[in-house]
Amino acid sequence: MSIQNVNNKQHVSMNDGENKESITLIWFDPNTRSRKETEQTVRQLRLINDYVIFSSDLEECIRRIQLINKEIIFLITSGAKASQIVPRISSFDQINSIFIFNKEKTSYEDLLTKYSNIIGIYINLDDLCKSIKEEINFINKPIQTFSFIDQHQISIKDISKQSAKFLWYQLFYQTLSCLSRNPQAKQQMIQECTEYYDGNTKEMKFIHNFEKNYRSEDAIVWYSKRSFLYKLINKALRTQDIDLLYMFRFFIDDLSENFQCQHEKILSSQEKILNVYRGLKLHKQQLDRLKENKEKFISTNGYFSTSRSKEFALNFALRTTNKTDIVSILFHIQCDIEQTDKNILFADINQLSEYQDEQEVLFNLNACFQIESIEENTSLYIIKMNLSNQGQQITKNFIELIEKATEEMSISIILGRLLCDSGKYDKSLKYFQQLLNDSNDKDRAWIEFSIGRVHHIKDELNEAREYYDRAYDCMMKNKPARVKDSAHVLQQIGSILFHEEKYDDALNYYQRALKISEIFQPSGDVDTAQVLNKIGSIFSKQKKYDEAINCYQLELKIQEKFYPSDHADIATSLSKIGSILSVQEKNDEAMDHYQRALKIQEKLYPSGHLDTAMSLNSIAYIFAKQAKYDDAFDYYQKALKIREQCYPSGHAETAISLNGIGYILLRQEKYDEAMDYHQRALKMIEELHPSGHTTATISLHDIGYAFSKQKKYDEALDYYQRALKIQEKLYPSGHVDTVTTLSNMASDFLIQKTYDLALSYHHEALKIREKLYPSDHVDIAKSLQSIGYVLLHQGKYDEALGYYQKALKMRKTLYPSGHLDISVSLTNIGDIHYNQRKYGVALYYYEQAFKICKDLYPSGHINIGINLDMIGRCYENQKNRTKALEYYQQALPIYEKFLPHSDQRRQKLVNNIRRVSQKN
Repeated sequence: MSIQNVNNKQHVSMNDGENKESITLIWFDPNTRSRKETEQTVRQLRLINDYVIFSSDLEECIRRIQLINKEIIFLITSGAKASQIVPRISSFDQINSIFIFNKEKTSYEDLLTKYSNIIGIYINLDDLCKSIKEEINFINKPIQTFSFIDQHQISIKDISKQSAKFLWYQLFYQTLSCLSRNPQAKQQMIQECTEYYDGNTKEMKFIHNFEKNYRSEDAIVWYSKRSFLYKLINKALRTQDIDLLYMFRFFIDDLSENFQCQHEKILSSQEKILNVYRGLKLHKQQLDRLKENKEKFISTNGYFSTSRSKEFALNFALRTTNKTDIVSILFHIQCDIEQTDKNILFADINQLSEYQDEQEVLFNLNACFQIESIEENTSLYIIKMNLSNQGQQITKNFIELIEKATEEMSISIILGRLLCDSGKYDKSLKYFQQLLNDSNDKDRAWIEFSIGRVHHIKDELNEAREYYDRAYDCMMKNKPARVKDSAHVLQQIGSILFHEEKYDDALNYYQRALKISEIFQPSGDVDTAQVLNKIGSIFSKQKKYDEAINCYQLELKIQEKFYPSDHADIATSLSKIGSILSVQEKNDEAMDHYQRALKIQEKLYPSGHLDTAMSLNSIAYIFAKQAKYDDAFDYYQKALKIREQCYPSGHAETAISLNGIGYILLRQEKYDEAMDYHQRALKMIEELHPSGHTTATISLHDIGYAFSKQKKYDEALDYYQRALKIQEKLYPSGHVDTVTTLSNMASDFLIQKTYDLALSYHHEALKIREKLYPSDHVDIAKSLQSIGYVLLHQGKYDEALGYYQKALKMRKTLYPSGHLDISVSLTNIGDIHYNQRKYGVALYYYEQAFKICKDLYPSGHINIGINLDMIGRCYENQKNRTKALEYYQQALPIYEKFLPHSDQRRQKLVNNIRRVSQKN
């Protein structure tokens, strides 16, 4: 035990290291205690739970609680201080139980009804310790986490964290026999435990007894005592603590051998069907996860304790609690003994246990179950599961996938990769460093590659590149050279170069990897598909869309050959193809690919998934481009709902959906509602990324646009400038989003007749577009047209005409003859000639524009009305009043439908008709 001074306040803990058990006991009391009294209380509490912290400073205590994420917390405090700390921490997930220790019980009984996780109020230390012990006995057994897997969704690329955890526990069992076992391993474990439990008389007694009397054949007996071995091993398994598991390797291996012996006794009995039960309490969110994974395969992240006695299990499940977010669960597990794989071990340990009333049946680490049903029965949920052989088969299939992709990768290396894939990067790194120290030459290249991979995922690119280079050199120096394996290294180096935006260099490495893959697998394999995906990403970045889509389609073809039709990777490829088609404005084809991806994702993830949300968002975007705003709104809302479920604290993707909804409302001219969504997105993204983010610029831009449409130009300009400031910081060389902001600022200056500023911003936008795009790009034509429009308003007709003609020439080259943008350019040129009173020339351009509009728009569209009106004006100015009246009268009902009575254009048309009619 050590005593520390924190912020000049007394802060006492049993040791300075991390808690290796599952429960942390914290006593918060600002009242000064003597050192002797504190140490005496700590000693008494450590007999119940080893890890004890005393804290007398409120803020330091709360900070300490917030830092604990691997254990559950029992908090003890006085009634007087409960009002200070309990309201601030009672909702924390890690706070399991709160105990009030007070001289007077009645003064604080209202706290019991106010906070459901307060267990009770105690007036003497013995009663308090008894209650804590009861809670710990109840908690220690049920601390159980689960991993799930869908056997149809296993690939070595982008494996999910859940699948990685499932496979890790399956493979850990297989690696035990590979770890070195010697007398030193036992002595090392005893030494570590002695140091850890120093001062804990109860556990030290167990440790000395273990050192003196332990025999390998008694491993289950020692485990069932629920002393230091039980606590440390279960915590290490639950948290995938590589150091602890390595330290206990000899004991865990002994346990496995004991399991084998006891399991054979069950096999030799007459029992054919084994029914066992497990009662526990789970958070509602944990129950929801079990419901979501019904019919999938589940493994427990450690040994799984059950009972032959349903009554005993029910007592655990139905134990009284004040907690409102907790539900009672009874697992009913059925095992077909004759049909169960010989490698799946379970043992009846009742005769070996000190707790024989439990009638315990214990399942080994590699046990896998399938959830058959979840039924609600009054105050109890009954979850029926079958012991399944599929865990063995899934693991075997996964190893075969790895072996196909690599020449020599041992299970111990795969185990470390899965640790990384489940998000335990530092643990994975430490594990691989240990392997590297003990490695033979055969494993060294893969270990160095795996270390590089962890650094890569952590975005430590220099370190990653160093280890990749070392792995590549090692493979090439091998006799014979490991050429096939080297493709994996080349691909990862390419990924680093891609991240550094060195696209040509990245492409070189990817193409070298592709060439190797094609040599060893001429008809293609999963590795070939992965490299094609990377090459497609480079072409996409380089705006070589035809080449990109070709790569993605080849990737998809290979995936469809190797994967089931509803595989997640196929959905991802369909989405990538859809995104390219969307950029190419092939919206119907893009929609088809997005819909196919969505269909797969909704089948795989019926309760929603981030990939599903991405597809919904993409479909909404296509609908928005097609002006199908109601459909777009519905899909954006569906995407938002999933993202809010997945990211309850907010995320950039949630903000993207909020912005999407805001954009639709803008197009529907619901400006106040639109601003509400954009403001929500802006607030969220500014909290997540205070230094600036692309999503924030979209929010700022669209809020500015909404103000602009409401003619609040000063407010609009303020938001545009805020967006522009972030964009210039994020994209110093220019970006399409920067162009959009500049163009909208120019439009507002134009409306306010500040023509020079409008012209300046349009020229700046043109300059960026010329830097980003080839000289004949459609967006350059858009800038030329915008500049011409400002010059038209300045009365600089010849200059305006020059820009309009350049835009028209470019559009005629890029588009088919009946494209809308060509119609716009023709109308613009017609406007110039009309203002120059060249009515014959103007009429020629207006009529060409009208012909295109007639084919593109439904009859009665506002743009058709404008064309008819301008043709009529040209005829009137040419003194052809009959023709003028004919076109005016066609335009009038369209204006009456779309334009308010007060609109100047509508009023002028009415006056023109009256005037021409009178002269006729």
